[in-house]
Amino acid sequence: MTTDELWQQFFFHLQARRRTPATLRYYANTQTVFGRYMAAHDLPQEATTLTVHHLRGFLRHLEADGLAPGGVHAHARALRALLTWAFKEELLSVNPVKRLEMPRVDRRRLPAVSGPQVQQLLKLCRKGQQPLRDCAVVLVLFDTGIRVQEAINLQLGDLLFGRGLLRIHGKGNKERFVPIGARAMQALNVYLRRERRPAHAGVPSVFLGRGGQPLTKSGIGIRLLKLAQALGVPRADCSPHTFRRGFAVEFLRNGGDVFTLQQILGHSSLEMTRRYVNFLDDDLKVAHLRFSPGDRL
Repeated sequence: MTTDELWQQFFFHLQARRRTPATLRYYANTQTVFGRYMAAHDLPQEATTLTVHHLRGFLRHLEADGLAPGGVHAHARALRALLTWAFKEELLSVNPVKRLEMPRVDRRRLPAVSGPQVQQLLKLCRKGQQPLRDCAVVLVLFDTGIRVQEAINLQLGDLLFGRGLLRIHGKGNKERFVPIGARAMQALNVYLRRERRPAHAGVPSVFLGRGGQPLTKSGIGIRLLKLAQALGVPRADCSPHTFRRGFAVEFLRNGGDVFTLQQILGHSSLEMTRRYVNFLDDDLKVAHLRFSPGDRL
């Protein structure tokens, strides 16, 4: 079996597990990059001939080409997933990633939007062409922590205001229910009553563009980019995912527990939740003042 055939079998497995198109694109990107490397270095195409030395050479090649550590790590994760799956399925008799050292990635604090920033963004939203929709988008992202794709997928029937919940269709088409606060619900209600104008009655999506069609992921990204520029902050400080991180930090800061947060975010493990939480130094200082072992002697 060639490496490309192994990839194809892996994609069949992912589709059977109902993985999202974004996940499939992630693995397909590594397939393309790794395939080019193998062809350029005249490596054997048979998957059974792959060794840890080939994989190490590929990662060193990516580093030499100037790919960021995070990008190198992403390709390494994709290869590890492929080859570990193939070994478990007995398509390979040896797992070449067993002795592969994963590239190191610096643990840096990722940006998370804050309450004061959201207040400023809301002021800017009110000056836009669709002020009520933009305010609703910002508040929903910050108040619920849902992914931007989940916000796009929201339909009118998913707004369970009587129960204070949103029905979310997450990764892998998993359904969960996420609490939403009174202010975000009010923003959604005002937008639905006064500004939402679908192109026709068959458009069920909550958030619409100017043409009355469902808003796209890139549409929200572009709008947030313009808001970031107007606010004078880097694009990375106002990306859709900064709202998800900001929600996680503020939820815990306000007394929420990590187990509830895990359920709201839709994570399968606490480790995934932990990556979203970026405590500020002041939070750590306050926690130490409350729980200092030395002060309690």
